[in-house]
Amino acid sequence: MNELISKSMSDDQINVWHEGELAVQKMAGTDERMAEIGPKFIREFMPDQHRAFFQSLSMLFIGYTDYSSNIYSSILFGDPGFIQSPTQTTLIINTQQTMGDLVIGDLSVGDRIGLVGVVFETKRRNRVNAVVTDINQKNIELRILQSYGNCPKYIQPRTFKANPYYGNFSSSTYKSLSHDDKKLVSNADVFFIASSFNDDRSLNNRGTDNSHRGGERGFITINDDGQLLIDDYFGNGFFNTMGNLFKNPVASLLFCDWNSGHVLQITVTSEVLWADENTTYSPNQQSNQRILRFTPIKVQQIKNGLAHLEINH
Repeated sequence: MNELISKSMSDDQINVWHEGELAVQKMAGTDERMAEIGPKFIREFMPDQHRAFFQSLSMLFIGYTDYSSNIYSSILFGDPGFIQSPTQTTLIINTQQTMGDLVIGDLSVGDRIGLVGVVFETKRRNRVNAVVTDINQKNIELRILQSYGNCPKYIQPRTFKANPYYGNFSSSTYKSLSHDDKKLVSNADVFFIASSFNDDRSLNNRGTDNSHRGGERGFITINDDGQLLIDDYFGNGFFNTMGNLFKNPVASLLFCDWNSGHVLQITVTSEVLWADENTTYSPNQQSNQRILRFTPIKVQQIKNGLAHLEINH
């Protein structure tokens, strides 16, 4: 099957989509459109507008896999300019102020990571997949593998102030969601998901990806078994995350409590329920092609892991 797919595709398409993405695109009916627009939309470099965007950020969402193959969705902070782009294919992240829950020892040269930049105030977001080319106590240097923009849909606007307790980190790890965790998740209007696919081929679409998921408050529900149920809203049709989960169901979810300044990371196994399977599971009781069902297997709370707190108007 994989050999037949490869023979029918151009080199550009093979480097844009991996077999999991192709399979889900076909099931969803977006495969023909993606074959046409994918190589045009997903670049191996950042346009100048995206370079300026990343250099203006004060927070950056990152997905990565550590040396033990544990996957994490996390967040980095710094003053605007803590990310630099000296060339169209390079990002340098200053990690001196911004480590949060990310331990620099978890990353090595050659690791493939996913980045999402979001400016909540203006509802802008751009994504990058990149490979680590150098790492030291001050910086992480990255070479761009894939760069593309995302539309502002499902981004809920918010404004921030500094968290005076940022840096006073403490963490706790447990197996299932607490009552407070469930309240945070059920009231969330955004989370981030890190997923990965790697078959040891040196193509740009391998490695860890990080994605923004948003909706109205309550778009995530939790069933009696403690599983998270989420409608897969109509998006760009790429199915980067869904394609990864099709091949590797383990993922990491990141929830930010912008009121307390705490971070919740949930390692999950994933299932995708398609239309003929999801009738009784739809969180919003509406017609939807797909439902994502996440089963938590590890929960980590990092207190004071957010450098910013939301300003509640």
